[in-house]
Amino acid sequence: MRVIFATTNPGKVREVREALKEFGIEVVPLERGKVPPPEERGETFCENAYEKASYYARALNEPVLAEDSGLEVDALDGRPGVYSSRFAGEGATDEENNRKLIEELKKLGLDSSPARYVSFLFLAFPGGMGLWSSGTVEGKVITTPRGEGGFGYDPLFIPRGYTETMAQLPLDEKNKISHRGQAVRRLVKLIKEVKSW
Repeated sequence: MRVIFATTNPGKVREVREALKEFGIEVVPLERGKVPPPEERGETFCENAYEKASYYARALNEPVLAEDSGLEVDALDGRPGVYSSRFAGEGATDEENNRKLIEELKKLGLDSSPARYVSFLFLAFPGGMGLWSSGTVEGKVITTPRGEGGFGYDPLFIPRGYTETMAQLPLDEKNKISHRGQAVRRLVKLIKEVKSW
């Protein structure tokens, strides 16, 4: 089964492809420029994932998986949240977003804060049917980046029960505990239950 993953983020593609390959699901990244992207207007991760998946499934006439995820930091009242990928502004790099997060925490006199990664996945079919799932991993953010792996805020995020950041964990270990890994496993369970293939 081929599913288009509505993202141009190579880190997300790598994680989801790895998680779904054992189920015989081929994950293909969205081809840049083939279809103009929809405007992200949702105020929640769930709304954004639903809008993206539905839009591309109709436009491409193929099953499309979309994900919206981000980091919620308690000390920042849940920010960056749905603005995680553009916390430092439109087109911001991971490094710029991380720098802004560190600055915001330091302004409050903090070197860490409870936080969580949240992921919502939506699988949309051209005929209108869809399935969704979510995942959350609790932990804390720190102000000193550690590790070279992962992407996004991974060098600043330590999952609960660990001493390493997400960027220091091997990919297979990260997938076992990550918000995205949880959401993918729940989605696969739903797919099996409804036998939609």
